[in-house]
Amino acid sequence: QVCAQLCRRPCYCPWVPPRCPRGSPLVLDGCGCCKICARRLGEPCDFLHVCDQSQGLVCDYSTASMGRGATCNFEDTEEGCEVNGRVYRDGEFFQPSCKLQCRCLDGGFTCIPLCQEDIR
Repeated sequence: QVCAQLCRRPCYCPWVPPRCPRGSPLVLDGCGCCKICARRLGEPCDFLHVCDQSQGLVCDYSTASMGRGATCNFEDTEEGCEVNGRVYRDGEFFQPSCKLQCRCLDGGFTCIPLCQEDIR
C-alpha cells in the first residue's frame, strides 16, 4: 500500500539520467521506475532513494527512531570491522599502515607484520 502511494504510474523520469559520483552506480529507484544514483555507506535513504546493494548496503531505519532519518548501512547479518573510522567487510584484507596487513574476521581483525624487525 505504501508503494502505491509513493509510486506514480506511468513513470515520469528525466530524459537524461543523473551523473553519479565515482563509486555510485545507476540503479532503479524503489518504484522500479527511474534511474537514480545508488546511495553509499552513511548516506540518507528511504523507499525511493535506495542503497547500493552491490556493496551489501541496505536502508537502516534503526537510526530513524533517534530523530535521524534512515541511512545506508551494511546488513546486520554481515559481520564487519571498524578500524580508524572505516568499515571493512568480513573476510576483507586491508593495510592500516605500510608495516601491517590485516584481515577482518567475525567482527574482529588479525594483523601480520609486512616488515622484518629493524636490525641494528
